[in-house]
Amino acid sequence: MWRWRKNHSGSEQDSTSIVDQGCALEGRLTFVGTLVLNGKFQGEIHSTGTLLIGETGEVQADMEVDVLIASGLVTGKITARERVQLRSKARIYGDMTTPVLVLEEGVVFDGHCKMMREGIRVAQKSS
Repeated sequence: MWRWRKNHSGSEQDSTSIVDQGCALEGRLTFVGTLVLNGKFQGEIHSTGTLLIGETGEVQADMEVDVLIASGLVTGKITARERVQLRSKARIYGDMTTPVLVLEEGVVFDGHCKMMREGIRVAQKSS
């Protein structure tokens, strides 16, 4: 079960979206706020928000997010500007870069981790 605090200011940054079991998406995914992913996704993920991957979630993607909290399967390169939290049932196959890494007992992590003290600065494309 996921628990998160909701800020009632009403901005887009506070929004929560869900991709539930039975859904399979492919392509480039961008979002603001929080995304709970319990289904399958393959492609690229870019966000200034929080990505929550549930126990049934399966992600095959390179991703750039502020926060990643994972309990499911992730294959690909992870770049988190604030933190990565891997819960006990998480299975991660790929390299990650993050200033803060939290691992619970039972996590499977096959890859390299680079931790930056001052955080990660990701170049943003101008529109």
